[in-house]
Amino acid sequence: MRRATALIWIVAAALMAACQTSDETAPPEPPQTVLACQGKFVTGPQTIAGFDLSKFMQRTRLPPDVRIAAGRSALSAERPGSVDLYLELCLPGTATMNDLLPVATDLAHDLKADELGSRTATLTITCVCAHLPRRTEVRDEDFLDHPWNGTPSREAEYRTWTRSDR
Repeated sequence: MRRATALIWIVAAALMAACQTSDETAPPEPPQTVLACQGKFVTGPQTIAGFDLSKFMQRTRLPPDVRIAAGRSALSAERPGSVDLYLELCLPGTATMNDLLPVATDLAHDLKADELGSRTATLTITCVCAHLPRRTEVRDEDFLDHPWNGTPSREAEYRTWTRSDR
């Protein structure tokens, strides 16, 4: 009986040792968009999936230190015939929500004046910033219903966004 118990303990110990992870396990790679922002992949309108969104972003002037990491459009589930747009931007250095808001608001102004804006139900803009502890994004789920033309004020437009940092 003692021999059987000893064998069970040896097998159990061997299984436990085999299931432990090595201390030399490499951490997972950051998402490709973060790597793009670190200069390891191409950035720009060519990284956008969707012809209309890519063409719009080619016509739009971003601040010189802001780059496009990725983008895509999808048919809106909420508003048939409309699209939901998603942009991931590389912002410089130690960018925060305060840096993302003016860039996103300027993009919303440009989009509202563009034909693509007349078909946009939701606009989501994300800062792909590796230094931030959590996802930093702004979203307008009622883009068609908001003027995005500076009225009533820039500060009021900032409050229009649903922010992920709250």
